Amino acid sequence: MRIDLKTAQILTSDEARDTLLMFRHIGEDPLAIQESFKGLFPKKVAEALGELRALRRRATYKFSQGLDMYFTRPLLEQASSESVAAYRARRFTEAGIEVVHDPCCGMGADSIALAHAGLQVHASDKDEVAVHFAEVNAKICGVDSVNWSVADASEVIPPQGAIFLDPARRRGSRRIMDPNDWSPTPDQIGKLLKGRDAACLKLSPATDFDILLELFPTPDEIEVISLKGEAKETLFWYGKLASGTERRSTCLPDEETFAGPEQAQAPTGEIGAHLYDPDPSLIRAGLLGAFAETHGLRTIDPEIAYLTGDEVIDSPFLSRMKVLGQESLDPRKMRKLLREFEVGTLHIRKRGIAERPGALEQRFLPKSLGDRTLTLVATRVGDRHIGYLTEPHA
Repeated sequence: MRIDLKTAQILTSDEARDTLLMFRHIGEDPLAIQESFKGLFPKKVAEALGELRALRRRATYKFSQGLDMYFTRPLLEQASSESVAAYRARRFTEAGIEVVHDPCCGMGADSIALAHAGLQVHASDKDEVAVHFAEVNAKICGVDSVNWSVADASEVIPPQGAIFLDPARRRGSRRIMDPNDWSPTPDQIGKLLKGRDAACLKLSPATDFDILLELFPTPDEIEVISLKGEAKETLFWYGKLASGTERRSTCLPDEETFAGPEQAQAPTGEIGAHLYDPDPSLIRAGLLGAFAETHGLRTIDPEIAYLTGDEVIDSPFLSRMKVLGQESLDPRKMRKLLREFEVGTLHIRKRGIAERPGALEQRFLPKSLGDRTLTLVATRVGDRHIGYLTEPHA
């Protein structure tokens, strides 16, 4: 739901805070809680309280103090996770940056992380509700040094100096896929970046690099960040904030990083003793080939991003499985293989296969054949559909 500044100010009042705290752990029936809110506040405020209470539970996946913070649904969905924002802020301090502008601050997650890292932060947003929530969130997180203001980055260009840009990619609850419809637009971002010796542009990891490179100024470094196995963001680094490498993949929370020139294609060969599912940041950054060659790995098909090898490679970038057997995805042949290994529970991973995991599981293991729990990696090699029966490494 959309809320105005007056409603936002009521939500951050002592009365509303105390009410939310009282109902934090009372009951699980949202309708009953909503009715309680309506008995205490006007309808519009009560509805906003109900949504905020639900959003705070989701926010704990991003923020250690998520149960106390303020946001709307779009602001929460676009906000950087605490660990991602902290990692990025350290790159600013390591580059010797002391002052940074954040003109698309949203609910304040990145401004807070930059301030925690010791930078002097000037934060603004065209959404006055976002700025109000950001300022309150900063105080909740122990930050009181950020200079907050309401300003439209498409109209007001911050003074020269380092800048962090996170253009809005949502309209209400809907994700905007076309970068030309982001706010600020690519042309406006180009003006914001012009003449700066240090800048970071946060972009969607779902948008092809070719499109991003066509619309935005060419970066000095491209980095893709993943968190717990999910690609979270693409970063364009400019000037002093670039590390001197062309591409970088970073895996959080391990803070493992792999850098080098773009090399998307890995060598292809036969299946080895071990099968590896690479972190999506390697694939999105175009570094799968370089990583594979560095670690003596290969793909099983040039278009399928599974890696394989005969040696055990221990890396946060790899989900490692031991190959027990393989068979075509023919139900009779596959059941024979599953019977041989006495499989009772079968987990499915798939790539290059249209059929849903649940349908594959039902076809291959309609009843238990033992007490082992194994993983079937269903994929395509050339024009053949193959299943690799695996077990995860301890």
